[in-house]
Amino acid sequence: MGVMLDAQALAAVGLQPEADSLDLAMQVPMTAAPELWQNVAGQLAAIDDLLKADPGRQAAFRTFAQARLAPKLAQLGWGDRADDSAAVRELRQSLIGVLGMLGDAQVLAEARRRFDAFLANPASLGPDLRRTVLGMVAHNADAATWDRLHALAQAEKSSLLRDQYYGLLAMAKDKALAQRALDMALTAEPGATNSAAMIATVAREHPHLAFDFATAHRTQVDALVDSTSRARYYPGLGSGADDLKMVDKINAFAGQYIAPTSRGEAQRVVNAIQTRVKLRQQRLPQIEAWLKQRGV
Repeated sequence: MGVMLDAQALAAVGLQPEADSLDLAMQVPMTAAPELWQNVAGQLAAIDDLLKADPGRQAAFRTFAQARLAPKLAQLGWGDRADDSAAVRELRQSLIGVLGMLGDAQVLAEARRRFDAFLANPASLGPDLRRTVLGMVAHNADAATWDRLHALAQAEKSSLLRDQYYGLLAMAKDKALAQRALDMALTAEPGATNSAAMIATVAREHPHLAFDFATAHRTQVDALVDSTSRARYYPGLGSGADDLKMVDKINAFAGQYIAPTSRGEAQRVVNAIQTRVKLRQQRLPQIEAWLKQRGV
Protein backbone atom coordinates (compact mmCIF):
# COMPACT_ATOMS: atom_id res chain seq x y z
CA MET A 1 0.00 0.00 0.00
CA GLY A 2 2.81 2.37 0.86
CA VAL A 3 4.53 1.78 -2.49
CA MET A 4 1.26 2.27 -4.39
CA LEU A 5 0.38 5.48 -2.58
CA ASP A 6 3.87 6.89 -3.03
CA ALA A 7 3.87 6.05 -6.74
CA GLN A 8 0.46 7.68 -7.22
CA ALA A 9 1.43 10.82 -5.32
CA LEU A 10 4.70 11.21 -7.23
CA ALA A 11 3.05 10.53 -10.58
CA ALA A 12 0.30 13.05 -9.85
CA VAL A 13 2.85 15.87 -9.58
CA GLY A 14 5.09 14.71 -12.40
CA LEU A 15 7.93 13.30 -10.32
CA GLN A 16 7.47 9.69 -11.44
CA PRO A 17 6.03 8.17 -14.64
CA GLU A 18 2.30 7.45 -14.57
CA ALA A 19 3.12 3.99 -15.95
CA ASP A 20 4.85 3.02 -12.70
CA SER A 21 1.73 3.66 -10.69
CA LEU A 22 -0.63 2.09 -13.22
CA ASP A 23 1.53 -1.01 -13.63
CA LEU A 24 1.36 -1.57 -9.88
CA ALA A 25 -2.42 -1.30 -9.92
CA MET A 26 -2.65 -3.93 -12.65
CA GLN A 27 -0.54 -6.38 -10.65
CA VAL A 28 -2.78 -6.47 -7.58
CA PRO A 29 -4.02 -10.09 -7.40
CA MET A 30 -7.56 -11.21 -6.67
CA THR A 31 -6.41 -12.46 -3.26
CA ALA A 32 -4.95 -9.11 -2.20
CA ALA A 33 -6.13 -7.28 0.89
CA PRO A 34 -9.32 -5.23 0.40
CA GLU A 35 -7.42 -2.03 1.13
CA LEU A 36 -5.32 -2.60 -1.99
CA TRP A 37 -8.41 -3.14 -4.11
CA GLN A 38 -9.89 0.05 -2.70
CA ASN A 39 -6.81 1.79 -4.02
CA VAL A 40 -7.16 0.21 -7.47
CA ALA A 41 -10.83 1.18 -7.71
CA GLY A 42 -10.05 4.73 -6.66
CA GLN A 43 -7.21 5.02 -9.15
CA LEU A 44 -9.36 3.82 -12.06
CA ALA A 45 -12.16 6.18 -11.03
CA ALA A 46 -9.67 9.06 -11.02
CA ILE A 47 -8.50 8.23 -14.55
CA ASP A 48 -12.12 8.10 -15.71
CA ASP A 49 -12.55 11.63 -14.37
CA LEU A 50 -9.43 12.79 -16.21
CA LEU A 51 -10.88 11.49 -19.48
CA LYS A 52 -14.34 13.05 -19.17
CA ALA A 53 -13.55 15.77 -21.72
CA ASP A 54 -13.19 13.04 -24.39
CA PRO A 55 -16.35 10.86 -24.27
CA GLY A 56 -15.11 8.43 -26.91
CA ARG A 57 -11.82 7.84 -25.15
CA GLN A 58 -13.58 7.60 -21.82
CA ALA A 59 -15.97 4.95 -23.15
CA ALA A 60 -13.06 2.76 -24.27
CA PHE A 61 -11.34 3.19 -20.92
CA ARG A 62 -14.53 2.30 -19.06
CA THR A 63 -14.69 -1.06 -20.82
CA PHE A 64 -11.11 -1.69 -19.72
CA ALA A 65 -11.75 -0.59 -16.13
CA GLN A 66 -14.92 -2.66 -15.85
CA ALA A 67 -13.00 -5.76 -16.93
CA ARG A 68 -10.50 -5.10 -14.15
CA LEU A 69 -12.98 -4.49 -11.33
CA ALA A 70 -16.01 -6.66 -12.18
CA PRO A 71 -14.30 -10.00 -11.36
CA LYS A 72 -13.47 -8.73 -7.89
CA LEU A 73 -17.08 -7.74 -7.27
CA ALA A 74 -18.20 -11.12 -8.58
CA GLN A 75 -15.87 -12.73 -6.06
CA LEU A 76 -17.31 -10.71 -3.18
CA GLY A 77 -20.93 -10.76 -4.31
CA TRP A 78 -23.52 -8.14 -3.46
CA GLY A 79 -24.62 -9.65 -0.17
CA ASP A 80 -22.79 -9.41 3.14
CA ARG A 81 -21.32 -12.61 4.50
CA ALA A 82 -20.99 -13.57 8.14
CA ASP A 83 -17.19 -13.48 8.07
CA ASP A 84 -16.87 -10.18 6.17
CA SER A 85 -14.58 -7.67 7.78
CA ALA A 86 -15.40 -3.98 7.80
CA ALA A 87 -12.81 -3.49 5.06
CA VAL A 88 -14.48 -6.10 2.85
CA ARG A 89 -17.90 -4.52 3.32
CA GLU A 90 -16.48 -1.13 2.49
CA LEU A 91 -14.75 -2.51 -0.61
CA ARG A 92 -17.99 -4.12 -1.80
CA GLN A 93 -19.77 -0.78 -1.62
CA SER A 94 -16.89 0.98 -3.37
CA LEU A 95 -16.75 -1.54 -6.20
CA ILE A 96 -20.49 -1.31 -6.74
CA GLY A 97 -20.31 2.48 -6.72
CA VAL A 98 -17.32 2.74 -9.06
CA LEU A 99 -18.64 0.14 -11.49
CA GLY A 100 -21.96 1.94 -11.55
CA MET A 101 -20.16 5.20 -12.26
CA LEU A 102 -18.29 3.43 -15.07
CA GLY A 103 -21.60 2.37 -16.58
CA ASP A 104 -21.33 -1.37 -15.96
CA ALA A 105 -24.60 -2.74 -17.35
CA GLN A 106 -24.92 -5.64 -14.91
CA VAL A 107 -24.29 -3.46 -11.87
CA LEU A 108 -26.76 -0.82 -13.02
CA ALA A 109 -29.40 -3.47 -13.72
CA GLU A 110 -28.93 -5.03 -10.29
CA ALA A 111 -29.12 -1.61 -8.64
CA ARG A 112 -32.39 -0.86 -10.42
CA ARG A 113 -33.76 -4.26 -9.41
CA ARG A 114 -32.89 -3.62 -5.78
CA PHE A 115 -34.35 -0.12 -5.98
CA ASP A 116 -37.66 -1.53 -7.23
CA ALA A 117 -37.63 -4.04 -4.39
CA PHE A 118 -36.83 -1.25 -1.93
CA LEU A 119 -39.85 0.76 -3.06
CA ALA A 120 -42.05 -2.25 -2.40
CA ASN A 121 -40.32 -3.15 0.87
CA PRO A 122 -37.71 -0.75 2.36
CA ALA A 123 -36.39 -3.54 4.59
CA SER A 124 -35.20 -5.43 1.50
CA LEU A 125 -32.21 -3.11 1.13
CA GLY A 126 -29.76 -3.24 4.02
CA PRO A 127 -28.21 -0.08 5.44
CA ASP A 128 -24.75 -0.91 4.07
CA LEU A 129 -25.93 -0.85 0.47
CA ARG A 130 -28.85 1.56 0.71
CA ARG A 131 -26.87 4.76 0.18
CA THR A 132 -24.79 3.19 -2.60
CA VAL A 133 -27.72 1.73 -4.52
CA LEU A 134 -29.99 4.74 -4.15
CA GLY A 135 -27.15 7.07 -5.09
CA MET A 136 -26.42 5.05 -8.22
CA VAL A 137 -30.06 5.00 -9.24
CA ALA A 138 -30.35 8.73 -8.61
CA HIS A 139 -27.20 9.51 -10.57
CA ASN A 140 -28.44 7.55 -13.60
CA ALA A 141 -32.08 8.53 -13.23
CA ASP A 142 -34.38 9.24 -16.12
CA ALA A 143 -37.41 11.48 -15.65
CA ALA A 144 -39.65 8.64 -14.47
CA THR A 145 -37.12 7.45 -11.88
CA TRP A 146 -36.56 11.02 -10.70
CA ASP A 147 -40.29 11.36 -10.15
CA ARG A 148 -40.33 8.14 -8.13
CA LEU A 149 -37.52 9.47 -5.94
CA HIS A 150 -39.39 12.74 -5.56
CA ALA A 151 -42.50 10.89 -4.43
CA LEU A 152 -40.35 8.95 -1.96
CA ALA A 153 -39.06 12.21 -0.48
CA GLN A 154 -42.53 13.74 -0.25
CA ALA A 155 -43.99 10.71 1.50
CA GLU A 156 -41.16 10.15 4.00
CA LYS A 157 -42.01 10.92 7.64
CA SER A 158 -38.52 10.60 9.09
CA SER A 159 -36.75 13.95 8.80
CA LEU A 160 -33.36 12.24 8.43
CA LEU A 161 -34.47 10.01 5.54
CA ARG A 162 -36.44 12.84 4.00
CA ASP A 163 -33.31 14.99 3.88
CA GLN A 164 -31.39 12.14 2.25
CA TYR A 165 -34.06 11.63 -0.41
CA TYR A 166 -34.12 15.30 -1.37
CA GLY A 167 -30.36 15.09 -1.65
CA LEU A 168 -30.75 12.21 -4.11
CA LEU A 169 -32.81 14.42 -6.42
CA ALA A 170 -29.78 16.65 -6.90
CA MET A 171 -27.44 13.83 -7.97
CA ALA A 172 -28.71 13.28 -11.51
CA LYS A 173 -26.12 13.40 -14.28
CA ASP A 174 -28.91 14.34 -16.70
CA LYS A 175 -28.68 18.11 -17.05
CA ALA A 176 -32.43 18.65 -17.37
CA LEU A 177 -33.06 16.74 -14.14
CA ALA A 178 -30.27 18.64 -12.42
CA GLN A 179 -32.03 21.85 -13.46
CA ARG A 180 -35.27 20.55 -11.96
CA ALA A 181 -33.44 19.99 -8.67
CA LEU A 182 -32.06 23.52 -8.76
CA ASP A 183 -35.48 24.98 -9.45
CA MET A 184 -36.94 22.94 -6.60
CA ALA A 185 -34.23 24.21 -4.26
CA LEU A 186 -35.66 27.71 -4.50
CA THR A 187 -39.09 26.54 -3.36
CA ALA A 188 -40.21 25.94 0.20
CA GLU A 189 -40.63 22.20 -0.37
CA PRO A 190 -37.16 20.85 0.60
CA GLY A 191 -36.56 23.30 3.45
CA ALA A 192 -33.78 25.90 3.62
CA THR A 193 -31.01 23.57 4.79
CA ASN A 194 -31.83 20.96 2.17
CA SER A 195 -32.15 23.62 -0.52
CA ALA A 196 -28.61 24.94 -0.04
CA ALA A 197 -27.29 21.37 0.09
CA MET A 198 -29.16 20.43 -3.09
CA ILE A 199 -27.51 23.25 -5.05
CA ALA A 200 -24.11 22.14 -3.71
CA THR A 201 -24.85 18.53 -4.68
CA VAL A 202 -25.79 19.51 -8.24
CA ALA A 203 -22.44 21.34 -8.38
CA ARG A 204 -20.52 18.08 -8.00
CA GLU A 205 -21.64 16.87 -11.41
CA HIS A 206 -22.55 20.21 -12.99
CA PRO A 207 -20.36 22.93 -11.44
CA HIS A 208 -21.04 25.56 -14.12
CA LEU A 209 -24.78 24.93 -14.07
CA ALA A 210 -24.98 25.21 -10.27
CA PHE A 211 -22.65 28.20 -9.99
CA ASP A 212 -24.44 30.13 -12.74
CA PHE A 213 -27.82 29.31 -11.21
CA ALA A 214 -26.82 30.35 -7.71
CA THR A 215 -25.24 33.61 -8.79
CA ALA A 216 -28.19 34.43 -11.06
CA HIS A 217 -30.52 33.91 -8.07
CA ARG A 218 -28.14 35.32 -5.49
CA THR A 219 -30.79 37.13 -3.42
CA GLN A 220 -32.80 33.94 -3.01
CA VAL A 221 -29.74 31.77 -2.39
CA ASP A 222 -28.40 34.24 0.19
CA ALA A 223 -31.54 33.55 2.20
CA LEU A 224 -30.57 29.86 2.31
CA VAL A 225 -26.97 30.35 3.42
CA ASP A 226 -25.74 31.93 6.64
CA SER A 227 -24.10 35.28 6.02
CA THR A 228 -20.82 34.06 7.52
CA SER A 229 -20.71 31.13 5.08
CA ARG A 230 -21.46 32.86 1.78
CA ALA A 231 -17.83 33.70 1.03
CA ARG A 232 -17.15 29.94 1.10
CA TYR A 233 -20.41 28.67 -0.34
CA TYR A 234 -20.41 30.37 -3.72
CA PRO A 235 -16.77 29.64 -4.67
CA GLY A 236 -17.28 26.11 -3.40
CA LEU A 237 -19.95 25.53 -6.02
CA GLY A 238 -17.28 25.90 -8.68
CA SER A 239 -14.63 23.85 -6.96
CA GLY A 240 -15.33 20.73 -9.02
CA ALA A 241 -14.71 22.46 -12.34
CA ASP A 242 -11.63 21.60 -14.36
CA ASP A 243 -11.51 24.50 -16.78
CA LEU A 244 -10.27 28.07 -16.47
CA LYS A 245 -13.67 29.56 -17.36
CA MET A 246 -14.71 28.83 -13.79
CA VAL A 247 -11.66 30.70 -12.51
CA ASP A 248 -12.86 33.80 -14.33
CA LYS A 249 -16.39 33.36 -12.95
CA ILE A 250 -15.23 32.99 -9.36
CA ASN A 251 -12.84 35.93 -9.59
CA ALA A 252 -15.58 38.12 -11.06
CA PHE A 253 -18.07 37.10 -8.37
CA ALA A 254 -15.56 37.60 -5.57
CA GLY A 255 -14.57 41.00 -6.89
CA GLN A 256 -18.19 42.15 -6.86
CA TYR A 257 -19.74 40.41 -3.86
CA ILE A 258 -17.05 39.22 -1.44
CA ALA A 259 -15.12 41.61 0.78
CA PRO A 260 -11.35 41.65 0.11
CA THR A 261 -10.67 40.33 3.61
CA SER A 262 -12.98 37.35 3.01
CA ARG A 263 -11.69 36.15 -0.36
CA GLY A 264 -9.37 33.47 0.99
CA GLU A 265 -11.67 30.58 0.10
CA ALA A 266 -12.30 31.97 -3.38
CA GLN A 267 -8.56 32.18 -3.96
CA ARG A 268 -8.05 28.67 -2.63
CA VAL A 269 -10.65 27.29 -5.05
CA VAL A 270 -9.12 29.24 -7.95
CA ASN A 271 -5.66 27.91 -7.11
CA ALA A 272 -6.98 24.36 -6.91
CA ILE A 273 -8.68 24.59 -10.31
CA GLN A 274 -5.58 26.08 -11.92
CA THR A 275 -3.41 23.33 -10.44
CA ARG A 276 -5.86 20.65 -11.58
CA VAL A 277 -5.86 21.99 -15.13
CA LYS A 278 -2.06 22.08 -15.22
CA LEU A 279 -1.63 18.58 -13.83
CA ARG A 280 -4.29 17.19 -16.15
CA GLN A 281 -2.35 18.52 -19.14
CA GLN A 282 0.82 16.88 -17.81
CA ARG A 283 -0.71 13.54 -16.90
CA LEU A 284 -3.09 12.81 -19.77
CA PRO A 285 -0.44 12.16 -22.47
CA GLN A 286 1.29 9.60 -20.22
CA ILE A 287 -1.98 7.90 -19.34
CA GLU A 288 -2.98 7.83 -23.01
CA ALA A 289 0.35 6.23 -23.94
CA TRP A 290 -0.05 3.60 -21.21
CA LEU A 291 -3.58 2.75 -22.36
CA LYS A 292 -2.49 2.43 -25.98
CA GLN A 293 0.19 -0.06 -24.96
CA ARG A 294 -2.65 -2.20 -23.63
CA GLY A 295 -4.78 -1.83 -26.72
CA VAL A 296 -7.29 0.48 -25.11
